[in-house]
Amino acid sequence: VVADLGPHYGPDCPVAVVWRATWHDERIIRATLATLKAMLPVEVERTALILVGPALAGEGFAESRLYAGDYDRRYRPVGTDPRFPGTGR
Repeated sequence: VVADLGPHYGPDCPVAVVWRATWHDERIIRATLATLKAMLPVEVERTALILVGPALAGEGFAESRLYAGDYDRRYRPVGTDPRFPGTGR
């Protein structure tokens, strides 16, 4: 994976490997393409989801206005009960 994606994304591109997602022994390994090989445990060989991209860094992105409290929705105008009580959404 690193050899295939490295030339396109660069060595500093964030990567997350989610092993056995939703299972009781789920593990999430966060790395970059340059550090991924050294950080992966030997037992992670299948049943893993590999996510690659700048969005995984979680920096420089604005929050979606879709869930903002002052966003007026067509079917749920501002001031109506929140869809998810206690969250303000």
